[in-house]
Amino acid sequence: MVALSLCLLFLLFILLYFFCVINPVVTEATWASIYSLSTSAVSDAVYDVISEQNLTYDDLVNVEEDANGKISLISVNTVVVNQLARRFYQVAQVYLDRMGDNGIDIALGTFTGLPFLVGIGPKINIKLVQIGAMTSTFTSSFHSAGINQTNHSLYINLYASVSLILPAYHSTVDSVTEFLVAESIINGEVPDVYLGSNNTIQLVPQT
Repeated sequence: MVALSLCLLFLLFILLYFFCVINPVVTEATWASIYSLSTSAVSDAVYDVISEQNLTYDDLVNVEEDANGKISLISVNTVVVNQLARRFYQVAQVYLDRMGDNGIDIALGTFTGLPFLVGIGPKINIKLVQIGAMTSTFTSSFHSAGINQTNHSLYINLYASVSLILPAYHSTVDSVTEFLVAESIINGEVPDVYLGSNNTIQLVPQT
């Protein structure tokens, strides 16, 4: 009976040590690596798609003028933008899946939960899993570029979630990567309705 009680206490101690000491150390040691890898994978995907599509500002944005030459409408070509967003998603998914298959290497000493042993010892490869659906938004930003000139920039923000899965434990790292898709100098006065309160317009493509 005493032996059984000691075994149960020892098991309880191991569980508490694992969840209260080891988990936080492993999370802190791996978070930066996972975040860096995921943002790098998404950035590579964006570069590839931009090079592949070879789209210009005029392909993405329509600027219309009235009979007096004043800007009457600034609109985004939603069909092209949605196609671009879907392509970003498809390529980024491939890169993230590849990153997950390669995994990350964690030193054995990290699993002791002792800070002075973090990064020490043989490496253990841990697989990564992308969870949830990647999402994206486009941000349209306006800034003054001189007298009757406005700089219009179109950005894409890609959001991804990557999970590190260990026995009885997992940690999720969310990342967002912003990338300039296109920009141009618009000649003429841009109405305030297009500028908005913070000089930005948020666009959410259907992905």
